[in-house]
This record gives sequence, C-alpha cells and structure tokens, in this order.
Amino acid sequence: MKKLSTTLLTTFLFLFISTTTTSAQPLQQMSLIGAWGKEDNNLKYVLIFTEDVFSLSSYNIVEKKFNFSVGGKYSQSRTTITLQYEWNSKDSTQAGVAQKVALVLKKGKLQIENLADGLEKLEENDKGELSGSWIISGSYVNNVVSKRANPFYPRRTMKVLSGNYFHWISYNVVTNKFFDAGGGTYTSDNGKYAETIEYFTKTTASIGKKLDFEFSIENGDWRHKGQKSTGGPLDECWTKRKLIEEKFIKK
Repeated sequence: MKKLSTTLLTTFLFLFISTTTTSAQPLQQMSLIGAWGKEDNNLKYVLIFTEDVFSLSSYNIVEKKFNFSVGGKYSQSRTTITLQYEWNSKDSTQAGVAQKVALVLKKGKLQIENLADGLEKLEENDKGELSGSWIISGSYVNNVVSKRANPFYPRRTMKVLSGNYFHWISYNVVTNKFFDAGGGTYTSDNGKYAETIEYFTKTTASIGKKLDFEFSIENGDWRHKGQKSTGGPLDECWTKRKLIEEKFIKK
C-alpha cells in the first residue's frame, strides 16, 4: 500500500509539473522572427520581428484609419525582451527609450508587457528572399544607382518584411519626429514583387490597392522598380539595415 501511494504521488507530481510548465512557455526555444497579429472589432494589430528590428502597427481596414506605429531594435532573453524604441507615432518622447519587459508565449499567443498581448503567428513561412529590415539608400537613373550621402541620419526610411507582411516607416532619429507609415501584405517571386496596402498615412486613397513591381538583388542591394501608389515612377535602391549600420553608425 505504501509503495502504491508513493507511485500515485510521483505520477501526480509529474502531471502537475508538466501542465504548469507548458501553460506559459518561455521563448528560449523558439524565434520571434516573423509576423504576429490579431483583430479586434475591425482594429488590426501586426507585429513584425526581423533578426534585430521590431515594428508594431495598428489600423482599421474597414474605416481606413491609422491607429499607431511603434518600433526599433530589440534583444531577447529567455523570459524578457529589451525594446529600444526608434519611433512612436503617438508619443515622440518615447523614441530613444529602452524598456526591458516580460515576454511569454501562452497557449500559442504572444504577450509582451507594455506592448502587445494575445498575438498569434500569422504565417508559417516567416522568411522569404526579401525578409529582413531594409533602409532606402538611393535611386536609379538610366540604370545607374546614385547613393545618398548618409541614409541613416538624420532621416531614416525603413522597410520591415516578414515572409508575407511588410511595414514601411519614415522618421527622424535626431528630432524623434515621426513622418509616415504604411503596410500590408506582399508576395515576391521570380523577379516580381507585389504589395497589397492595408494602411497608408499619406493618403487613404492608396488603401486596398495592389501594386506590382519588379525587383532584383544587385550587389547585395534590393532594386525596387515600378509605379508609386500615388502615381509616378519609382526606381529605388534599398540596402540591408545591418550593412548600413556597419558603415554609418556612430561608434
């Protein structure tokens, strides 16, 4: 009887520990990279993580209303994440602020203290040919690229892409002023790149449009060629943020 009681107690403890430790999973075993999101009363939240950049946007697709955009760089540990804000469309005083907050995945939903909760992974394929964070670094004229003197300071225009979602943000890192943002979903295949715009701060007329572009990787840069959503041609050069930082960041 004593042996049976001991066996039952051991079994109970095993089941208890198993259920309590798996209900809230620390993120040491998994990557945050990709797009996370949720919808609540037509209000959509999309959070994109690249290897070192995060971007969160909120907007109402039905009413074509932009809510907010925040983001910057991050570093992750087992149960916390440090957010280094570079822009905040609602409160520019938060730009430049670093926050170390709790991070947990519970029942498949991501919770980040003071940033977002209840976000689910939006895609299975979280990486594509263009996934990552890109800084606009120049433009092409007659197939010749002209690079900006410093695309990283003071104005910074960045695209943040997961496997299927994109965010575009423009802001000033000296004054902390937020300029504009846009985003939605995209596809890229065989030199063809297409964006479906879900929000755009410059004009609501662009929301819902599907824009087709040509793309190629030239000397490590992304050549982005086509027509603007507001009309007119564009032929842009985008460079991986990591390469821009290595060249221009102040040591």
